[in-house]
Amino acid sequence: MLKKLLLAASALAVSAPVFAGHGYEKHYWKHHPRYYAPRPVVVMPPPRVYYAPPAPVYVAPPAPVYYAPPVVYPPAPVYPQSGVSIRFHFPL
Repeated sequence: MLKKLLLAASALAVSAPVFAGHGYEKHYWKHHPRYYAPRPVVVMPPPRVYYAPPAPVYVAPPAPVYYAPPVVYPPAPVYPQSGVSIRFHFPL
């Protein structure tokens, strides 16, 4: 146990100066800032676009045109002939 204690103490004594700061580090980093590498940029390829043909356009036949039926007049009444003829046409 004593051996382990002495070994730990000697390791601490040897490594203590390594962890000790001398004071110039804080001034050194002021003039020499740390360099941070930029993060890698991942660029995704654009999605594949598939173009479908346009939908077919069907043209309907024109609508039938309906015209008004011709006007039909009833026939004129036919009266029986009488034996008397009256003319109103006088030659001048």
